[in-house]
Amino acid sequence: MLLIISLILTTFLSIVYYKQIKKHSTMLYIIATLIAIFFIIFMKSNLNEHIPKYISKFVIGVFSKGTISLALFTIVMYTGVLDNSFKFRQNLMAVRGELSIIACILTLGHNVLYGMYFFPTFFTNMQSLSIYKIIATLLSLIMICLMIPLMITSFKSIRKKMPYKTWKKIQRSAYVFYGIMYIHIMLLYIPKFNSKLFEIILYSIIFLAYYFLRIRKFFKDKNKVKA
Repeated sequence: MLLIISLILTTFLSIVYYKQIKKHSTMLYIIATLIAIFFIIFMKSNLNEHIPKYISKFVIGVFSKGTISLALFTIVMYTGVLDNSFKFRQNLMAVRGELSIIACILTLGHNVLYGMYFFPTFFTNMQSLSIYKIIATLLSLIMICLMIPLMITSFKSIRKKMPYKTWKKIQRSAYVFYGIMYIHIMLLYIPKFNSKLFEIILYSIIFLAYYFLRIRKFFKDKNKVKA
């Protein structure tokens, strides 16, 4: 449910305020970085234990657990496969790179927060982790390796200095990144199948529908070139 709310809110803001997002992108990157640092310190200091649970869940949780990041990545994903006839596609395309960078910054904060425990444990005490957590941690490390080049090359100043083919090749790794992200989420939720069934269905719909649309667009564009 938190993802649905986050997705509705971020999509609305991205469509309505796309000009402001474009204009003040640097400021938004700084704010995203400060938010990431804040929730790392907040959670590691156990300050979440001293505030009401609903605030911890609906305010801190959406950032620390990566819900806002996933909502932004979902917008970025679907904007690339939407038909040109979609009314607000141009609005979203205008800020696709900016939304991706913000999502990456917040995701790195999420990685640092959970990685402080799981990454050292993965390398020094792997047997203490379940098989699901072991694979999920390994996938997290792979995602970070994919995400950092994607984030860096999303900055216009960097992109302008790169050959288009090189830039495009790096950006295409996003398809792998999204797939690994889906598997990572499933590895965390499947062990809690009964309590997380709704989330499992929701995330499966989001990611599988995206890949269906992505493949459809690929063949559609291919047929246009042939014509």
